[in-house]
Amino acid sequence: MKVSGFNNYDLNGSFVYFIFSKELLYIGETQKITFSRWVQHFYKQGTFTMKVKKFGNPEIDYFKHVNLLAVELNDVRENFSEHRWKVITQAIEHSLHISLVASRANLLSNYYHKYEPEVETYRIISDTSKTAPRHLPAAEKEFVKNYSAEILNEIYNFL
Repeated sequence: MKVSGFNNYDLNGSFVYFIFSKELLYIGETQKITFSRWVQHFYKQGTFTMKVKKFGNPEIDYFKHVNLLAVELNDVRENFSEHRWKVITQAIEHSLHISLVASRANLLSNYYHKYEPEVETYRIISDTSKTAPRHLPAAEKEFVKNYSAEILNEIYNFL
C-alpha cells in the first residue's frame, strides 16, 4: 500500500498533455497538474467535449475511448524565470502541434497502431492559433524546437 499526499505547491508545474480518443487528438498545456485541466475538458461545455461534438463521428462514444498522457516540463521551470513559464509552455504546445501535423508516421506507428489499430490517420482538434507566442528570442525558439523534439521522442519511447 502506498499513501501519498499533496500540498498546493505540488499541484503547480508546466505541463503539456494529450487527450487521445479514436482518431481525435487534443493537445494542451497548463501550469497546474494535468488532472485539474482534464476535468475541465470533459464538462458538458468543456473544450474537448465541444470539439468532439464539432469534429467527431456522432455514432462513436469518444468518451469510452479516452487515453490521457501528460509530460511535465521540468526543464522549463529550471531554465527560465517564472514570468516566462507560461509563454515557453505555450510555445512548446504550438511546436508539438506543428510537428504532429507535419509528420504523422511516428505517432501513427507508436500510438495508433498499438491502441487504435483501425485508425489510419488522426485529426488534431485543438488549436494554438490564439495562444501561441508570436515572438520569441532566438535562444528561446531554439530551446522550444529542441525540447519539443525531445518530448516527442520520449513519448514514442514511453508508448
